[in-house]
Amino acid sequence: MIFYDRKGKPTVYFLNDGEHLYFFDGRPAAYLFEDAVYSFDGEQLGWFEEGWIRDRKGLCVLFADQPLFEGPARPAKSEPPARQEPKARPYRRQRKQKMAKAAARPAWSDLSPAEFFDGIRP
Repeated sequence: MIFYDRKGKPTVYFLNDGEHLYFFDGRPAAYLFEDAVYSFDGEQLGWFEEGWIRDRKGLCVLFADQPLFEGPARPAKSEPPARQEPKARPYRRQRKQKMAKAAARPAWSDLSPAEFFDGIRP
């Protein structure tokens, strides 16, 4: 599954395990635990639900290439680049306590994907 930003640019994808998110250059971006998206440092970045990756406020950061539900208008998707060989994932630090889920809002977040993924530049 590929995820696109608010401009339709392919940003990250799930490995076949459906748990780990990677940038197309092979760098690990984050992972999914239950319905929450976490950095490898154990910080909860946001939520994954119904084809959207949302920030901690419930606003949309990325959308999937599958049917979606409530959310803002989606742009035309760009063609994804070739996937580089996935690099080794960093050690997962202990996850911090899961936050209370914010209500899903049908609007785009002010966070860019790079800001969402804690300063990792795609």
